Amino acid sequence: MVVKSGTKIRTVGSRTGVAAALMATVVGCSSGGDVEATGEGGSPFEGETIDFVVPFDPGGGYDTYTRLIAPYLGECLGAEVVVLNEPGAGSLLATGRTATSAPDGLRIQIMNMPGVLSSQIAEAEGVRFDLSEFSWIGRIAAPPEVVLVQPSGEYQSFEDLMAATEEVQFVATGPGASDYINASVLAQAYGIPFKLTTGFSGSQEATNAVVAGNADVHVMPFDTVLPVITSDQAKAAAVVDDELPEYMTEAPLIGQFPPPGDGGQELLDSLMNLSAAGRAVAAPPGVPEEELTALREGFSCAMENQELLDELAEQERPVNFLGGKETADLVQQVLDSPKEFQEAVKNSF
Repeated sequence: MVVKSGTKIRTVGSRTGVAAALMATVVGCSSGGDVEATGEGGSPFEGETIDFVVPFDPGGGYDTYTRLIAPYLGECLGAEVVVLNEPGAGSLLATGRTATSAPDGLRIQIMNMPGVLSSQIAEAEGVRFDLSEFSWIGRIAAPPEVVLVQPSGEYQSFEDLMAATEEVQFVATGPGASDYINASVLAQAYGIPFKLTTGFSGSQEATNAVVAGNADVHVMPFDTVLPVITSDQAKAAAVVDDELPEYMTEAPLIGQFPPPGDGGQELLDSLMNLSAAGRAVAAPPGVPEEELTALREGFSCAMENQELLDELAEQERPVNFLGGKETADLVQQVLDSPKEFQEAVKNSF
């Protein structure tokens, strides 16, 4: 069932004076160097209505990003942007709809890239799309994963995990979920003996198992678990990235812990690429060049708006903007990951 949530968010003229100024400057907006100017004719979406699909229920992080970005994107394109929530099958239902929608640019979707990429690699049930064919508009953010442990537990550092001789209890929401894949690949890359406990109603319940001392490790995006880290209810044993993300307190980077043995680094690199795909936005396959160029320009224009950036900062929502072409290249790189990584992902389903 399609859930329409918040029908018409903002109209084109909802910010007096700002919309006209942005429309006048959209041609000059940067989009990571991957698009050309739209020309003097302005946006081909002027006066149109664009559905911005969230493949989850209202209220979560993806929904929040979409609702904050939508009015700015509408102003940059001269269009009206409507947020639609289409939950189901872990986002696969909405993604399948987007894959078969008309290639006119009037339907776009925010995506949990680690989730949908992993599902495609694993050839999971419900995957009726090829992400390499989508018309990629850009990436909003790429929150790196955090290896979360209990501050007073048996494993208080990543060195402790690497030295473990007995099974470490990781938690995850279920097979095929991002936290399940993160745990499986990390444990394999570092040779950590582990068991996975699943069946939680959501990621917060799984995190709470670590906070309560009923489990050892949960591997989740940092922005999701930041509250329990800043409140000292849990500790970041490692951040799976090359640098600390914005808003993240001091924590060890995964590069400080080279994986032992052959193949471990390749697995880790592939996992980091998967995480780097982050929260991205795409239109259906086959969107004509003029419309795709306009969408990329408009998205870049919105993501450069200081008012939007300030709103996101107030909610501690990180931004790691990436242009459409670069996002498409990253998606293809993940889909072409080494065989060992693809096998590890398949075994996680």
